[in-house]
Amino acid sequence: RKVISNSELDPDCDIAELVIESLDVHADVFFNGAYLGHQASAFYPFKKDVKEFVRPGDNELLIRLTSGLETVSDADLAEIDHAVCTELGNGCADRGDQRRAFVRKPTYVYGWDWCPRIGTCAIAKNAYIDCLTSAVIRNVSVKTVEAAVNAKLSLTAEIELLDIIKTADADVKIKISKEDKTCAEITREDVLLCSGLNYVHFDLNIEDAELWWPNGMGGQPLYLIEVSVRCGENVNTWPAFKYGIRTISLDTARTDAKNRRFMLVVNGKHIFCKGADWIPADSIYARVTPEKYEELILEAKNANFNMLRIWGGGIYERDEFYDACDKYGILLWHDMMFGCSTFPDHLESYRDLVGRELDYQTRRLGSRTCLALFCGNNEDHWIFTSGGFPQVHIRHEKQYGLYISNNMMPEYIRKNCPWVPYWNSSPYGGEEPNADNIGDVHHWHACMMNPDTALRIEPKEYDKVQARFVTEYGYPGPCPRESIERYFDGKAIDRNSKVWSLHNNTFEKLTVNAGIKKHYTGRTLDFDEYLLYSGMTQSLMLGYSLESIRFKDFCGGGLFWMYNDCWGEVGWTIVDYYLRRKISFYGVRRAFEPVKLILREIDGKVFVMGCNDTDRDISFKLRTGWVAFDGSGDDSRRTDVTMPARGRHILHTFDVSGHDTLTGVYYAKPEGECIHPAVLRAADTRDLKLCPPRVNIVSAKNEGADLLIDIKADTFCHGVYLDTGAGWKLNDNYFDMLPGETRSIRVYGAAGKSFALKTLLVG
Repeated sequence: RKVISNSELDPDCDIAELVIESLDVHADVFFNGAYLGHQASAFYPFKKDVKEFVRPGDNELLIRLTSGLETVSDADLAEIDHAVCTELGNGCADRGDQRRAFVRKPTYVYGWDWCPRIGTCAIAKNAYIDCLTSAVIRNVSVKTVEAAVNAKLSLTAEIELLDIIKTADADVKIKISKEDKTCAEITREDVLLCSGLNYVHFDLNIEDAELWWPNGMGGQPLYLIEVSVRCGENVNTWPAFKYGIRTISLDTARTDAKNRRFMLVVNGKHIFCKGADWIPADSIYARVTPEKYEELILEAKNANFNMLRIWGGGIYERDEFYDACDKYGILLWHDMMFGCSTFPDHLESYRDLVGRELDYQTRRLGSRTCLALFCGNNEDHWIFTSGGFPQVHIRHEKQYGLYISNNMMPEYIRKNCPWVPYWNSSPYGGEEPNADNIGDVHHWHACMMNPDTALRIEPKEYDKVQARFVTEYGYPGPCPRESIERYFDGKAIDRNSKVWSLHNNTFEKLTVNAGIKKHYTGRTLDFDEYLLYSGMTQSLMLGYSLESIRFKDFCGGGLFWMYNDCWGEVGWTIVDYYLRRKISFYGVRRAFEPVKLILREIDGKVFVMGCNDTDRDISFKLRTGWVAFDGSGDDSRRTDVTMPARGRHILHTFDVSGHDTLTGVYYAKPEGECIHPAVLRAADTRDLKLCPPRVNIVSAKNEGADLLIDIKADTFCHGVYLDTGAGWKLNDNYFDMLPGETRSIRVYGAAGKSFALKTLLVG
């Protein structure tokens, strides 16, 4: 119940439009006792003209909300045969309540392997009344036609004339500016508006345009777009918004008789998409603050991401999320909110409900700079194959939700934002979804979810990936101690307790301990050692696998599961619920460096892949060869190489020359460039005959608010880290060093502090 003062309303307006941006989920809305209607979706706003019900003094808005589950019967569930995938969640069989398929709200709230069941019921966003007169701008869409020095934009203003009987004359104005400098301005005078909707189109040229690029490939300049309509004495303005000039397309061209590309093209350049899957940032999603969105997207940028995939079991995020992605250069693969289920799209009422959602969200998001691709769903096509329910026979009249993705989504995209690439599902492509040769894959069953634990914990399994684009796979690891103490709420941390079990991912069991034993040590570990070694193992698995995927020049992207948490947990992420970096953050950050060397051995030769996301060619002298762990022997050569801008290329190959890979390492080290060296992983760290590590801090100085520390290694050193605790952020940590290598580490905001330098004990 909300009381609204009459003083807030303009008595001369034509309509007083009540807008409630999100109701979760079944809602009956009353205004001053008048029943306004029923809302059955959290994914589009409730709107109603309430002018006739406004009274002097205070006005009362009353909303009756329910979760919506009570409306679904067993007979309803029988209509869709199978409601959800059968993989177990965190104490919730079948990933939550099967009735979720009928209710248009975030489905993750009923439980997954990475979150508990916390069913939501809420007025989840803003509620307000708009007083509108004469002509109203209902939407503005913008498209980059040509991304060049003299850029071309196409803009359409959707204007509603509220008078249902008469025409009216209007002036429509467009202004585009950057840093208070006007770059384009057009006024269309004496436009004839007819009752209802009108579409006024503009073609604009931006001279000396600055192009928007994904993170690591260039800058993210944003232009301010302002649109207004004057009708008589009344002026209505669309909220000013920022826009980056760029083109995005999806290249699915055939490459040979069997394969097709699956690569995004930004401003005419093929890119490799680097990132992870995004889930809602809180189990109670309405309480995520703008500041939390900002911090999470900034950390994605800091991890060298250029993409996040909005997973289809969550929410269409609030505007602040998309603003941050625009600002920091994070492209979005955007699932629609259908995930891991069949859906009753054979019901006309359900299609109508979903149609309103799709229309609203494609209009709302279609002009977002960060939006790279709309995707119909998460795993809904896959569940009808060997990955799910092969026994279900799909009839045309009963498509179990696939009609939404196959037919309705293409229709709404063509109507509202035809410039946005569309993909039916994830995974999807080929004769059966999850095929390597066409489209994208979820790389779970070959590795992390394989019944054979040995395959789950073997990094080199990822060298076998042949996918055109990887949109899901993962490996679990723990939060920092500070976060675990937070959700234990003062109680002693006990890994056998109920609290630990509730905050522990299903897939942590057995796998994490097996990974520690394989890669590092079989001895009994105390709690802090468990956190350190399991964090290092997660970092290894994610870092190595992402390098393997990036090494395949035919692969268009590597996205892992998952980036962020909705509550505190030992689980898949690299940034935890409390916004603390896990150890694995740094392994992922190194794998995604904009300028990166990757080594892999193929048929007795070591291939040096150079990845250069930047806009300039980089030439340098490259030293390659083998060095003993103790630095006593170095068999290497120097070669001149060039890394072409915005590409991936094999820079050099050299023979495996018979050196002992248990007492030394093959490497590639740039000279004269600030590019980290790369090493060839020949065996599990535990099996290497490492010498005692010798690494020291050679200097420490303050640089502004930061602490800058120079480190030098005399031997090969594994797992070098500054023991700062989770309260500090560094440009790198938990890394390897070659004999003779020096490295500068920046601890942000730590001027005047001192920290111990440590290495990981192996064996």
